[in-house]
Parts: sequence; C-alpha cells; structure tokens
Amino acid sequence: MRRAPGIGFADGPTGRRAIVAGTGTDVWEVIAAWRGCNEDFDQLRANYPWLGPAPLRAALGYYQLYPEEINARLTHEAEWTPDRVRRQLPFATRPSGPR
Repeated sequence: MRRAPGIGFADGPTGRRAIVAGTGTDVWEVIAAWRGCNEDFDQLRANYPWLGPAPLRAALGYYQLYPEEINARLTHEAEWTPDRVRRQLPFATRPSGPR
C-alpha cells in the first residue's frame, strides 16, 4: 500500500484484489473503463462521477506498477461470455420461452 497510495485490498471469492481505497471499486474495473474510452482521462472521470481525479489516478498508478496482475484479471473477465454464463450459471440467466 506504500507503493500505491489510494489503493486498498479486499478479499473475496476470487481472492485478494486491489480496490480504490474507501470505495470497493476494483482497480481492474477502472482500467477496463479507461481502456474502453480510449484511455481518455476526462471520459473516465465522466464514467465515475462519484470518484475524484485522485482516486482514478491511484488506480492508473497501480496499473502501471502491477500490469500483469490487472491484465490477468481483465483476461479472466473477458472469458465470461454470455454462452459461458448460460452453461456455468444457468440460475443466473433468464429462462427462454414464453412467460
């Protein structure tokens, strides 16, 4: 935490993960959004209006320090396609057919 001020850690079902301190927002989520807006910081701020620039910069800074960790999580998340969700989590999808 000394190397990355503004970043905390949370334990969950997927293990320990980096979060924006005091928010519960995962660093990988911020990085995914940042990439999704072509690494435009102003657009990132618009996507996270409840976070100020300092917490967002903390997430970007953590990514610079530990890109392998965040990239691995982004790859893992990208593997959750709609088809995989239907196969592995059938209770989490809407049943097909008439209601």
